[in-house]
Amino acid sequence: MPSKPLLTLAGLISLLALVLVPAAPADQVFHTSHAAVHAVAGAPLKSGFVNDIHSNGAVNSAREEYHLNGAQPNTSYEVHLLFYEDPSCAGSPSSFTTAVLTTNAAGNGNADVTFAASPPNNPPLQVGIVWQFTANGSAVYATDCVPVSID
Repeated sequence: MPSKPLLTLAGLISLLALVLVPAAPADQVFHTSHAAVHAVAGAPLKSGFVNDIHSNGAVNSAREEYHLNGAQPNTSYEVHLLFYEDPSCAGSPSSFTTAVLTTNAAGNGNADVTFAASPPNNPPLQVGIVWQFTANGSAVYATDCVPVSID
């Protein structure tokens, strides 16, 4: 069992970390989304998801986390954000690559990206987003359309 001074020191360090780390309050307009990923062309996939996390503040505006489980092993996927001006994803999207996710021998992989804050949108911009995972230029996995508010 750890000694009392060691436990006291650990408690003080934990308390200090809480005081020194700045808070990132949750966005009050758009709440975190958890979008399931599905196979587009019959590729193997046990599960997958994209978390889109928005925060208020002047440092970060959004963080996206990408996860594939049981996908094609030892494969690198470009993660593309398909950005629609319509929240229902109607029309033609703009597209840009946000990350590269590489799976291991079991087909599991993770990646993420953090977007810097930009000037506020007032009123919030209402858009639709589809996340697409491509290999060798072909879509392999994707999410359904997710309506997003960008404030």
